[in-house]
Formats: sequence, structure tokens, C-alpha cells
Amino acid sequence: MNRSFLRRFHTNAIFHRIRLEPSISQREIIERTGFDKSTVSSIVSHFAEMGLIERHPKPALNRRGRPSEGLQISRNSGLLVGVEVEASSVGFVACGLDGAVMSSHVSPFSGKLEGIEGFIRAGIEAVVAASGSDAPVLGVGVSLPGLVNRDGTLVHVPILGWRDVDILGRLKTVANAQVFVDNDGKAAAMAERMFGACTDIDDFVYLFSGSGVGGALFLDGEIYGGAHGLAGELGHIKIVPQGRFCSCGASGCLSAYLSESSLAQEIERLGGQAVTGFSSIMERAEAGDEIVLNVLDHAGEVLGSAVSSLINIFNPPVILLGGDLALAQPYLSTAMDRALLRLAHPAMYHRSTVRFSEISEGMPLLGGVAIALAGLTSLEGSHVLSNQSNLRHF
Repeated sequence: MNRSFLRRFHTNAIFHRIRLEPSISQREIIERTGFDKSTVSSIVSHFAEMGLIERHPKPALNRRGRPSEGLQISRNSGLLVGVEVEASSVGFVACGLDGAVMSSHVSPFSGKLEGIEGFIRAGIEAVVAASGSDAPVLGVGVSLPGLVNRDGTLVHVPILGWRDVDILGRLKTVANAQVFVDNDGKAAAMAERMFGACTDIDDFVYLFSGSGVGGALFLDGEIYGGAHGLAGELGHIKIVPQGRFCSCGASGCLSAYLSESSLAQEIERLGGQAVTGFSSIMERAEAGDEIVLNVLDHAGEVLGSAVSSLINIFNPPVILLGGDLALAQPYLSTAMDRALLRLAHPAMYHRSTVRFSEISEGMPLLGGVAIALAGLTSLEGSHVLSNQSNLRHF
């Protein structure tokens, strides 16, 4: 393990332990993480100098003598901005360092790469102004719906037709702050690790759907990036031999059956009324539209087939389903469970739990914030976070 990685490992773990346990002492951090005293002291001092944390007296329980010192995240020292790029919209959210949302908005997006720097800069300025805070922006995290490698190159975004774009280079100047970029699936998985259902889970598989289908593998406390940081494209698992064509150019991909556009196309193919987005699909399902319900039931079967493969390969303690999958839980879960019982190995099935994300509905834009927070607390400059932000000791 090289020294740079070890430094990131320690700083991320210590910061998030303070965030999760306000008023924790340095001594307790050492006990929780197993890090040595000098490492914890050095990093805590660095965070204090940066204004990221505050120190305050912590009364000792049933002990005599001087009270110990408690640590907590400074809520007023700066803002984090998350940016979530989708096929037809870009979401912006401003948060405090503790992850508390202060303002957010979603803007329609043309999908054109030209001019994206100005578009995102304007969105950041608007969401920061709406937050009502005078604190400086300390970090911006941008989640992108495609393959992002470790040097900041956006390799391919099928749904937008972008290829081989130095996206980090383009976006470095969108704010007077450090900028971090990563794939949206990895960003959402980091958000679940920081703010959602997996803060205390070292191994889980995250799968989500939206304009496409993606995911991430959180293995032994860190996101697995593979050879170049591109691992985790679970939307392109081949689920139906010679099946529907996918936007990636192949056929039979999971994304071709679970993405918003694929569901809409199947509803129309079966004679249903045209739908304009996922919210429209949900409205029709709630109204009892039989075609929509049948399409979602089939999607649940396909989802169950994919999840069974993930269980059989990784045997993870938890598989977490987010994005539109979580929003459609009432219409997917029965068929998914039916497929899991049929296809997952019984011994592994009974040792894995499938959950639906809760922050997908309440706080859907936190992926970018997670990228910014992981980047900022790594104490490094602008970079890509895939396979770098080890959060094992949350």
C-alpha cells in the first residue's frame, strides 16, 4: 500500500468517524479505527487548521480530572456542492460539511457537451446563492452517467454519445474550489456509505436505475475500480441472450430492460399510452394501468435474475437497490423475490439481504456531495475518486 493511498485511507476514515459520532475524542478515534496516536493527532490537527472540524470540552463520565476534548464537524466553515449530470437534466445541491442539504434544484439539459462548463458554473452559482450561506465552496463533486477512468477522462456516455472527453480538465474552473469527478453509480454507492443504509457495512453491491442502469462494488470497505477504475458497470450485465439492443451497442444488457427509456418503450410497444418520464410511469402504475403493471412485473423478474447472479458471484451481505428501482419497489419486489428464489444459490441467498435505498427518494442528489466530501477529506487536489476513497473505518 503506497503512502499516498494510506494517507487518503486515514484522512477519510477519521473525518467520517467524527461526522458519524459528534463529540468523539481523539482517544476514541484511535480505539474505533486502530490507527496509531501520531497519525490521528496529525490528521485531526490538519482538519482543525483547515477549519473542517471544531474542538470543544467533553465532560468525562464518572471520571475525575480534566475533561477530554470532543471533536465535531464545523457546519459553517464551508459548503459542498454536488452536481448530477443526467441525459436530459442536471441536478445541483448545496450542503454543509455534515451533509445537511441547504438548497437544491434541477435544470433541463440539452445533452450537448459544448458549453457544459458555463452551464454547470451557472448552476453552481444559483444553488449556492439559494443556500443563503456566505461560507465559501470548499469542494464540488460531479457525477456522470458513464465510464470515468482514473485520469479524469470520460471514456463513454452511451446515452449522450460522449466519448474520450477530458471532463476533469473541462470542469476544473467551474468554481473557485477543488473539483472532483466520478461515475454516477460509484457516487451513489459512496452516498449510501456516507449518508444512507450502508454506513456500517464493509461489503455491499449497489445497483440503481435512472436514464441508464449502473452500480458499484463496495468490497472490503472500498469501491473496487478494476484495471483502470471502470469496474462496476452492472447495467451491462448480459441478462437476456440475443435480447433487446442497448445504447452501448450490445444486446441483452440489464439497462435495456430497466432504464427509464426502456420501460417507456416497452409500455408503448404493448399498446399503452405514451409516458413522458419515470414519474409518469409511477402515476400510471398507482392508477392500476394493467400494461404498466405487467411491464414492471417483467422488469422485476429481470431484476431478480441480475441480482441472483450478483449473489452467486459475490455472496455480499447486502445488495442495495437505488434510484428508480427504489421508487418502484412496490411494483418490482414480488417478481424479483420470485426470481431470486428460483435462481440464486440457496446457501448464498439466505446469507444475503436485498434492500431498497431510502435516500433515493428523500435525498436523490447526494452522489455528487459524496464525491466532493471524499475528495476534500483526502486532502488532495482535483482528481477522480474511483478506487481511491477507502471508507472502511466508518
